[in-house]
Amino acid sequence: MKIVYGKTFLVSAIFVLVFVVTSCNKKKTETFHKDIIYQQLLNKSEYFNDDSIDFFKIRYNSEGLKIEGFIAKPNQLESPKLPAIIFCRGGNQSYGMLNPFQLKMINDLSLNGFVVLASQLRGNMSSEGVDEFGGKDINDILKLIDIAKNLDFVDENNIHVLGYSRGGMNTYQVSKLTDDINSIAVVGAPTDKFKSIKFRENMYYSVYKPLFGDTISNRDEYVKRSPIYWHDKINEPLLILHGTDDNRVAVEEAKQLIDSLNASNRKNFKFNIFEGGNHPLSNFTNKRDSLIINWFKIHSK
Repeated sequence: MKIVYGKTFLVSAIFVLVFVVTSCNKKKTETFHKDIIYQQLLNKSEYFNDDSIDFFKIRYNSEGLKIEGFIAKPNQLESPKLPAIIFCRGGNQSYGMLNPFQLKMINDLSLNGFVVLASQLRGNMSSEGVDEFGGKDINDILKLIDIAKNLDFVDENNIHVLGYSRGGMNTYQVSKLTDDINSIAVVGAPTDKFKSIKFRENMYYSVYKPLFGDTISNRDEYVKRSPIYWHDKINEPLLILHGTDDNRVAVEEAKQLIDSLNASNRKNFKFNIFEGGNHPLSNFTNKRDSLIINWFKIHSK
């Protein structure tokens, strides 16, 4: 009886193991994409209260790291595939992570007929890895673009990138690194890290130096994060939005890039300097969002 019981227990254990493995594999195949290892439809709340939008929290693989992100999609598609917006967050590490306010911004963008994907990036409370503030973390955005291209409900020929603050810097970097996007838009984006230090010296000691080194032995790292030095590598149609009362990124940084683009006879870009506008232009929400949406729609095929 003991032997029979042992065999029965062994068979049962194998069955349970097979069931668990099969269930896990089945769960993985139910995600939108092979690199999305987890997805959850968020409960309705004051931030996601439109029945026409499905809002998902996801975790996806990026260079072996598990990164948290979000996907907002209209659930009543006007066509089999919709254009997409890659939303690039500001801040650094855990500061400036996508919060309910920003998720509502993403939800509102999706209401205009876009699938919107966003990443928390690496190196914070929600994602593995180390934030390099424009270093390898750019690959988390590039991976999100790759995921977007392979989603059944996204038109791979119509992918746009929108960045706020640090996310604007990342947007410029992404433009230089890929040809898989149609257009870009930035809000309150830095363009020259050397000028950024003069405007907010504390950022040098609290963020820049710890995350990518000092300005002397690591000067190239600052240039890599400063599109003013390689604006000729920004190939997509570009929309620049900035406020004169931005207390985080000096409006002079935006103006400097605008002047350089004009001097090089760049044609496919536009800009709007908002008199009295704050850093995220939240005091011009409707005009800001209208300009962004129209820009992406104009540059969709």
